[in-house]
Amino acid sequence: MRIEQHYDEEVLASFLSEPVDATARDKHLHACPMCRQTLESIRGTAALLKSRTVWDRQRLSSYPRPDTLAFLRKVQTTMAEEDAAASINAASLLAGPRESWAARLDEHPEWRTAGLVRRLIAATDRAIDLMPPDALEITRLACDVAGHLPASDVATRLQGNAWYERGYALFYTGAFHEALEALDRAESHFSVLAIAAHEMGRLNLVRAMVYRALDRVEVGLPFVMTAATIFREYGDTERCFAAKVVVGNNLYSSRRFREALIVHLEIANSRNVSPRWQASALHSAAMCHRELGEMDSAIDCFVKAIAAFEGAGMMSFRAKARWTLACIFAAQQQFDAALAMFVQLREEFEELGMPRDVALVSLDIAELLLATEKNEGVVNACRRAIEYFEKSHLTDSQAALTAVTYLCEAALAGTATRKLVSDIRVSFFPSANSVTQRTERYEFLPPPSDHG
Repeated sequence: MRIEQHYDEEVLASFLSEPVDATARDKHLHACPMCRQTLESIRGTAALLKSRTVWDRQRLSSYPRPDTLAFLRKVQTTMAEEDAAASINAASLLAGPRESWAARLDEHPEWRTAGLVRRLIAATDRAIDLMPPDALEITRLACDVAGHLPASDVATRLQGNAWYERGYALFYTGAFHEALEALDRAESHFSVLAIAAHEMGRLNLVRAMVYRALDRVEVGLPFVMTAATIFREYGDTERCFAAKVVVGNNLYSSRRFREALIVHLEIANSRNVSPRWQASALHSAAMCHRELGEMDSAIDCFVKAIAAFEGAGMMSFRAKARWTLACIFAAQQQFDAALAMFVQLREEFEELGMPRDVALVSLDIAELLLATEKNEGVVNACRRAIEYFEKSHLTDSQAALTAVTYLCEAALAGTATRKLVSDIRVSFFPSANSVTQRTERYEFLPPPSDHG
């Protein structure tokens, strides 16, 4: 039998009795990287089961060795003391504006411990939800501290986890190529550890998300399948949902909207799905309904997704979901409703510290004003964004500031048009090329991290 045009594991297992090159003679396996990847995983498991050590019946002592117990208790005590101190130090470090964090850390070299890296990694999730630029700085500090820890397996794992978090934060804020570089750095640390399969599963899941954002879905598919296999083996239900969401999003990118919708609705209606994944699935289902022309269903799913993101405290995700809904209203020529939402969103993105999105939603406002022949409001919309950039001293967002300034000058000269707005998007934001397609590049997924 087949599931969603792919072989299930029962069918793939039947190939184990065939020569390795027999798969090349099967038309589907020859063309499908996902099924080939799953088959390789099954082959690896089957080979492991043939090992004598797996079936060794030698009795092992059930009594712990005193020296081992003493060592483990010492490590446990040391880590507990280190983590307790790090909790206080991390709170002090992250107090005040993020521009002050690096200098404060330099003033306290005694804070540079493995415990601080763990606390910084734990702080990343909340920062992604509420203030993405903070997450970028937190992960930068985590990588710096982890990179100077004394050599050990614990330090190597922390270095891998810090770079993994860095990769996700870069991905979420739109720095896709830098995200891949960070994930490569993470893999270089995980690859030298004896056991790091679960970490590699999480890493490959984010890799697949990045490749989708870069319109390289086929490159990302094997990473999704590898991650899904690992999560099933570990019994990690939460991340199995994550993998399904990414598979659904890849189907969406391949314009297989009905298949993607089935995947996302299955996740959203699952009994044991967490609020975070349910919200993500609802948003993706809404996108599918939109592409299928089912606008009432799309709006209903968007409203539910927005409420779910808010209930989970994922405010930056909530804002982006509202942005997509506003784009639908704009496409339906419900200009007043869309304009009101865009104005609110600009304020939300300012509060969240997301300058790229402040610029883009300012372009949305300008485009709607031009569409409704309210040209005089374009200058004020641009000036509001320019004031935000200047007040915030966002020197690293020069492209966004330049784009809005250029439009403002055109509006003052009376030469601003909707085509000019579109041209500015293409020139300064190549991954955001229209009012109705812009937010499709975002994966509405929380960072799948382990901080326990």
